[in-house]
Amino acid sequence: MFDVLIIGSGPSGMTAAIYAKRMNLNVAVVERSAPGGAMVTTASIENYPGFERIDGATLSMNMFNQMTSLGVEFIGDEVISLKKENDAFFIKTTYGEYVSKTVIIATGTKQKKLGVSGEDKYTGRGISWCAICDGSFYKDKEVIVVGGGNAALEEAAYLSKIAKTVYVLHRRDEFRADPKVVSELEKINNVKYILSSTIKEFSGKEKLEKVLIEDLKENREYWFNIDGVFEFIGQNPNSELFKDLGIVNDNGYISVDCNYETSVKGLFASGDIVDKGVRQIATAINDGAISALAASRYVK
Repeated sequence: MFDVLIIGSGPSGMTAAIYAKRMNLNVAVVERSAPGGAMVTTASIENYPGFERIDGATLSMNMFNQMTSLGVEFIGDEVISLKKENDAFFIKTTYGEYVSKTVIIATGTKQKKLGVSGEDKYTGRGISWCAICDGSFYKDKEVIVVGGGNAALEEAAYLSKIAKTVYVLHRRDEFRADPKVVSELEKINNVKYILSSTIKEFSGKEKLEKVLIEDLKENREYWFNIDGVFEFIGQNPNSELFKDLGIVNDNGYISVDCNYETSVKGLFASGDIVDKGVRQIATAINDGAISALAASRYVK
């Protein structure tokens, strides 16, 4: 039996593991994908203290190495059910079953989709949600980045070093991103802007070839030839698995108290899956530390 089992190995999950292990607890992390969560696919991080600039993959691996060097057990598997019986949590994965005194849910979020015609058809054939993963496929080609926040503009800057032209398409006429991010992007010559616009449809033969764009100001639609589209329009919580536990609110996020404990005693949540106002690496790490210390007190 584990003292603490953490579902998810983003910055919050790995921080929780580090803190819990340093409290001399028996700790495991279950992760269905690569350690780092959304952070591992981030091209450049410039707001994490201690690093003027670092890529997400490197920061993820640094955290992972620190975590495993302490003796945290890393289980590469997917959790398919979670239940509590007699003050213990039973966690079933695709390939195994585990028992733990406490659980910290740190499953984070997933990228939102536009939800328009042709999106599913051209996923992986011209549509992507990860510039660092798929950017190399578009060397000297033309791409659209959809979104107006920090993620969209930072990924556009990354793609500008690979693609011939990067078009940033945003439904408003101004961006939500930090002013510094906006000003840095405006200095890049091969980045152009399609503002007050949305994509209505994706089209092509074997792969994406063009998109139908709606100009919201001029109230007109037109086809635009393009090689690829990268979507960064926000996130949805990865909480489907936990809805039957009564801890997920109407927006799909998990409600917690000041110790990041849910309404189920011994069940904690941390990071982007939590119902809160700010979702950054720094806040995820804060959540992970607090939830781990609270879980430690619960165990003892």
